[in-house]
Parts: sequence; structure tokens; C-alpha cells
Amino acid sequence: MGQWIRFLLLFHLGTILLDAAHIQGTWNPSEQKVAVLTKFGYQQTNVKNEKESRGFLYGHFLPQATFNYSNPVLLAIVSSENINIFRKTSTDYGMSCGSMLRNLTNKGFEPRCFPNGTSDSFRWIPCPDGHLCKGEDNAANVIPGYQMTMQIEERFNPEHWYVLLIACNLDSNCEWKDSAPNVPINYDIWLTNGRPNSAAVSFFTFNFSFDEQNTVQLFLLTVCMYAILSIIQSGANFKNRQIPPRSIILSRIITMKLIGYSLQCFNVLLFAYDGQGFFIARIAGEVLRNTSVQVHCLLLILLAKGWDISYPGTEYPRRTIILWGILAGLDTILFFYNCTFVYDVLHDVDIYSAWPGHGMILIRIVYAIWFLIEIRKLIDSEQNRHKAEFLAHFGAGFLVWFVSLPMIGIVASFVSQLWRFSLILALTTFSNFVALSCLVHQFWPKSSYRKFFADYTNGHRRLGRDDSHEFNDYDNYLFYDQDSDSDADFPDCEDVIRTQI
Repeated sequence: MGQWIRFLLLFHLGTILLDAAHIQGTWNPSEQKVAVLTKFGYQQTNVKNEKESRGFLYGHFLPQATFNYSNPVLLAIVSSENINIFRKTSTDYGMSCGSMLRNLTNKGFEPRCFPNGTSDSFRWIPCPDGHLCKGEDNAANVIPGYQMTMQIEERFNPEHWYVLLIACNLDSNCEWKDSAPNVPINYDIWLTNGRPNSAAVSFFTFNFSFDEQNTVQLFLLTVCMYAILSIIQSGANFKNRQIPPRSIILSRIITMKLIGYSLQCFNVLLFAYDGQGFFIARIAGEVLRNTSVQVHCLLLILLAKGWDISYPGTEYPRRTIILWGILAGLDTILFFYNCTFVYDVLHDVDIYSAWPGHGMILIRIVYAIWFLIEIRKLIDSEQNRHKAEFLAHFGAGFLVWFVSLPMIGIVASFVSQLWRFSLILALTTFSNFVALSCLVHQFWPKSSYRKFFADYTNGHRRLGRDDSHEFNDYDNYLFYDQDSDSDADFPDCEDVIRTQI
């Protein structure tokens, strides 16, 4: 469950799950030789303020029962360049401690066995209650109120680091040996970018992994943008005598987006404060965002079929709704499967790097092909040149939105994991907002595009669907006659009426 919660913050469509800054749990060395707690991106150290801008790992490690402190186990923080040997399941750690820790020994500092090490990457745990952990040789370096503190200095580039608990120890000859006491150890640790309680740290970066920094500003901006869009759409609905079905669906999409992003904004704000966030807000926000994208796809496909364009949207095409429901349900299943079963803290998982994510992209491509086929049929069946041109531009523009997800994936594949999360989040948020803004503009009651959609301003629209196509054609001819520079392109209205009769 803990891994599932953490992944939901990292996922962009996504999505959003943040690498945890405040982690609590229990580990039994006799049951699990290696426990990978989390991954955290530490920022590049500011050379002008090294002590305040370093990365920090600090916390408590207490045994649940009487413990022999002469036989401790190892807490290690491992850089991404040394993590490959640990990229396996917990049941596969059959190699010796010496083999696993060989690379860490070359750089890690340990006062008795590795006094020449340069990396602050080892601590012995658990720690006696009320005392510092073994290996803390300078109490002044420990964050007040905690048992241990490790400092990470990245002089050149930001980097991901992994927090591991390893059932190993050093013997009297400084050789690594197994150490598996059957005593559960409670841990309560923090990972931060910057020294705690320092005036130099930023609220927007302190508790966040480097690749997720500044997400607070992004979500705040997104909430403001959708709030403005929601107000504009509400104004459009107020201007309509009868709200068209297309505008009703669009309003619900924007509302879901606004609520979803508001919940996720609340989550990251709380995360910035306490390093944990709010679980229910994370889940609800992600579900709303994912659902809004599915409904957005449905609206565009309905319009491509001529719904609320060639005829009023008083009824929904049954087969279209059923097929969409299957695709949307499958997409939701893949989304939650990706969250619960695929995520591994040791591997970089996003929508582009796991098979459920590939399935979600495939569903998006199916939507794109479906939309393209339907809009092509609608264009071919359209008799009026101006409306056909509008439909062609409408189809081309929103086809770009349909394929934006795989396109973003191609771009993101060339970007480092340290910047990939923010890039995917920003691009997908921007593309979704632009697509919805275009629909708001096109559905606006006074828009020049209004003549291309079904009209609900006249009372005869409520007579029923049987005559709706004929009345809609008549209205469209009236609109074209008003906006055209010449009457030569359009037949006379009396001829239209005579033809319909």
C-alpha cells in the first residue's frame, strides 16, 4: 500500500505522485534482507551557501524490543550510479553482503573501517532510545531532536539517491557479513533539499525531490486558469436561452478539471508543509483528472459524428456510448493496475515506461483514429463548403490533441528523469487546457462559429428530432446568408423551403 500511495504522486496523467519526504514504517531484518524505502532527487549544492543548500536525511530508528546494539544493521543512501546491483526483487538478494556493498565501500565513510571515505552514506541502526545512532561522531552535525543526520553534497548536478535498509554488518576484520536480528525496527525519517529551519530554504522546494520541485506553483497556476475558464463557461451558459447539450458536457469537463486540480493543489501544498500530503485528495484528484480526459474524448467523438452539429444533441448514439464506455473502462483499469502492481521505487515508472502505460497510449491512439474516421465521414457528407472547411479545421486541430500524449512521450524519452516529471506534467496540462479553451470559444453564444452547430434559440427546435435536420439546414442557410459577402454562393431561402416541402 505504501508503494501505491507514493506512485500516485509521481504519475502525471497523468498524474501525480511525489517521492515521499517524510517516511514512517517498520522493517524486520530477519524477514527482508534489503528494504528500499524511497528515491529522492537532491538538488545541486549552491557553492555560495553550501551548508544550507545540501541535501539532508535525518530521523529516528528505534527497535520494538530489546536489541543487541553490538550487532546492528546498515542504513545506506545510494546514488543512482551505484544502485544497479540492487535492482532486483527482495527474494533475489542471495548474494553476499560483500558483493552487494563493494561499490559503496570504495567511497563510503565509516570511522573504524573506512576512515578515508568521502561520502556520508552509512549509519548503523537501530539507535538507543534517547541517544544518537552509532556512527554520529559529531553531535553538532545532527539536526536537533533527531538521532541521526546524513548530508548529501552534489557539486555538479542534481541526482537521485535511494534510501536502503540492509541486513549487513562489519566484523572485527572490517569484512561485510550478514546480520539478521529478529527484531522489528521502527523508522521515522525525513528527506529534504536544504537544512531544516534555515532561512535559506524555500517552501516550494524544501520537502520536494528535485524532479518535483515547483509543482506547487504549477498547480496553483493551473487552478487559477481553470477557475477563470469555468467562470467564462458559466457566463456562456447564462447567455443561452437553452443550454446546448455540448455546452453541458463541456461545463462538466471543466468542473471535473477544476475540482481535480484543486484537490491535487491542496495535496502538494500540504506535502510542502508536512512531507506527506493528503491521501484522499491525491486519489480523488487523479481520478477526476483521468475521468475528465475520457469525457473530453467522448465529446469530441460525438461532435465528429455530427451530434449537435448536423442535428440537435437531444439523444446520444447508443453504440458510440457503449464503445466509449469499454475504452474508458479499460483505460481506468490499466491506470490503476499501473499504480498498484507495476510501480517499483528502484525503476523509473511513468505512463511511457510500463506496459499498462503503453496500453493507455494505445487507447488514446484508438480514440484518435476513431475521431479521424468520423470527422472524415462528416466532412464528405457536408454539402456546404464553408461548413466543410470549418469541420476540416476542427478535425485537424483536435486530432493534434488526441495524439499529443504519444508525442509528449517521444519528447520526454530524450529528457533526463530529473526533468521528465515536470516536463510531462506541464505539457499535458497545457495541451488539455488549450483544447478545452478552444471548445469554450467555439461554443460561445456570440461566436462566429455558432452557425456551424445546432441552434437552440428558436422554439421550433423543441418539436422533435424527426424534423430537426430540415430545420437545422434552414437555420444554417440563414446564418450563411447573413455572414456572406455575396448571395451567389447560397441558394435563395424560399428555394430551400420549397425543396424541403
